[in-house]
Amino acid sequence: MDKVTNTKGDAILEAALHLFATQGYAETNVPSIAKAAQVGVGTVYRYFKNKDSILNHLFQKVLAVFLSEIQEAVDEHADIQAQFSQLFDASAGLMLNYTPELQFMNLNVFNEVLDDDSRAARAKVITYYTDFLQHGQDAHIFVHISPDVQLVLLYGSVQTMVSFLWAKHRFAKIPPADTRNIRQLKNQLWNALTVERKIFVEEV
Repeated sequence: MDKVTNTKGDAILEAALHLFATQGYAETNVPSIAKAAQVGVGTVYRYFKNKDSILNHLFQKVLAVFLSEIQEAVDEHADIQAQFSQLFDASAGLMLNYTPELQFMNLNVFNEVLDDDSRAARAKVITYYTDFLQHGQDAHIFVHISPDVQLVLLYGSVQTMVSFLWAKHRFAKIPPADTRNIRQLKNQLWNALTVERKIFVEEV
């Protein structure tokens, strides 16, 4: 991963993050990043090999912050309900304080240009969540189904809420100050993970 420790490098990353989150990775090119960062194209290439390198640097940085915040907030010795509450509250804080960063992450979580380090960072986050869900099942708190299914429910809900907050802020110019929807999502997710399911389609 490229090491960027100066103002120009940080400006390039900040500009790239904004463009990747607003118009997408494929639609962003190095000249547009340079223009937004107010540096020359050659300066961008002095810090990063190419656009892929910028994306991977950002992706690893965002995931590292995301996982660190979650792990620091969750007491591994607490019961499952307390851990869920801590995990969700930390996620909510990230949603409100790092909305552009998480929107960028959501848009690129399965980007084909992710390198080995980025895929390893992604796997680390997925493993953390699936281990938590499996622990909840082992404790007979969460419904016993595939942890992957519950991961889709948990992560997918957070992902959608991030996109909702991002859209409100960017397009409707509404600051995400009202956290009522997030609090309701917390309750709904807990019920979805713990309430015995109804079978609509027989499993095979």
